[in-house]
Amino acid sequence: MTTPDLLIQYLDKENAPRYGSRSDLTRFLYRGGASLRADLAFKKIAVGALGAIRTERLELLQAVKEELENRLYAGRSEKSVPHYLATFVGFMRFLDEGQHSFSLAKLEFNFLEYAEYLFIKSRKKGSKLSPKSAYIKAATLSSIFGSILSIPETVRLINRTRLRAVKEAPKAVSRIAEKQNLEATFKQGNFLVDIAEGLSKEAVYGPLPLEIPIRAGLVEGNEVLLHAGLQELELAATPKPGWAYQKKVLYREALKRREAVSDISPRRGGAKRWHLVNLRVQAEFLIFLAQTGMNLTQARELGRGALKYKPLGDSWQVRCYKNRRGGEVSFRIYKSYKPFLERFRAFVNHFFPDSPNFFPQFDNYGKGESVSRTGLTHFVAFRQLFEAHGLAWVTPRELRNTRVNWLLRRSGDPELTADMAQHTREVLKDQYERPSQQRAMVEVARFWSKHDPIKQKDLKASVISSSCNGDPESVADRPGGIVEPNCVNPSGCLWCKHHRDVDSEDYIWSISSFRHLKTIEASMTLSREEVPSDVVVDRLL
Repeated sequence: MTTPDLLIQYLDKENAPRYGSRSDLTRFLYRGGASLRADLAFKKIAVGALGAIRTERLELLQAVKEELENRLYAGRSEKSVPHYLATFVGFMRFLDEGQHSFSLAKLEFNFLEYAEYLFIKSRKKGSKLSPKSAYIKAATLSSIFGSILSIPETVRLINRTRLRAVKEAPKAVSRIAEKQNLEATFKQGNFLVDIAEGLSKEAVYGPLPLEIPIRAGLVEGNEVLLHAGLQELELAATPKPGWAYQKKVLYREALKRREAVSDISPRRGGAKRWHLVNLRVQAEFLIFLAQTGMNLTQARELGRGALKYKPLGDSWQVRCYKNRRGGEVSFRIYKSYKPFLERFRAFVNHFFPDSPNFFPQFDNYGKGESVSRTGLTHFVAFRQLFEAHGLAWVTPRELRNTRVNWLLRRSGDPELTADMAQHTREVLKDQYERPSQQRAMVEVARFWSKHDPIKQKDLKASVISSSCNGDPESVADRPGGIVEPNCVNPSGCLWCKHHRDVDSEDYIWSISSFRHLKTIEASMTLSREEVPSDVVVDRLL
């Protein structure tokens, strides 16, 4: 029998992600193929170690292949395919090991069985599979299989299982943690701006190592040395005594590579100066994310066409081309950022004259633009640079989250913040807004200031260092034996309608001292019955 073609076909075959044998569903035609690593499975298939093809599996695999290719044609990212396939491998392994039928007619039943298996496994004590991961796996398969079986969205397969979406409530952020988070973000922003300013076109061509001045207080020595990929031997200031002849030759070659160049091509003595270009692009990319609040994936897909600026108060609305979308996309920037953006575009035009991308990158050999462009995803070089200089690394996701919450705190307007972050108010609340202790304190203080019947100007100092309006009035639940409020006896203040706590150390000290004195007074009373001093102590606890 001729082996059918089950390789996932990408739209742009020349620049398709190199997933190799992982994109080929052929191995699932063989029993045991899902339990092996893709490359190992195909080696065993080549020598006949997995037996004959199971033809009853062909209909299901062809349907899955067609569905994934349809998603690519519909505009889904090619980077989503590995996620789909990794999830599908688990399902196929489950069917293989349980000797289930691979018939397309049994697909719905098999999915429900697999979902129940994930549900039970995720709730076992010590299981490595969390309920959240179990739901994501099942939801992914539900989407694929539901499309194959033409099941309407209103009756999704995942809704027929016991798996439920795990919604993690955002944790409250203390004032100290919030301050530290903002400080780390500001430090990162200042560092990125200094690096981007220091990596000019002239600096890339200039002598190495490149010395970039950094504003005071960020890094030790207030400068960063960049050596464009040269090794430690090549950075030595002078030849070391006892070096062998070969090392001395390498040193002299290194000295030559450290000189200024007119071309950064490795073949023309440019060392690895494309490292510096990539570093500048990554710095500008992170600054761009901070300025616009755009999603990392959206920003990476921006095309390099003409930018159209439209004034919007103290900001610009910018329109440019987006590659994957095949049309224009808009974002908003502060007016002061425009000169930085234009300087960066001139930098990119010089080093990447033919690139269609707004944020292009050299590949690992310095030969033009990288296909995967992982530098704009993982930022390995920058993370190492931050670690080397003792700076905290703030991921693009954390940066976007911090920016949204900072805007929300400054504006106090969820609608405006959601509009500036380019999503709905519901998404803002569910995905981004973090409960803030600082905001809560401000809002509580603002609420009581607005609804307190005693106006701020009418407050006076009370006998226990708190506040009141000087008009004693007893509360309804004042216990018997306690004196009525009289602006003379401190105990009366505690049951006065007009008593107000204040946020001061003097007040805390006054309350603590008063409680201590009342505790001594209560201990001196020889009675088994509750005395007024006991009531006051309980009130102060």
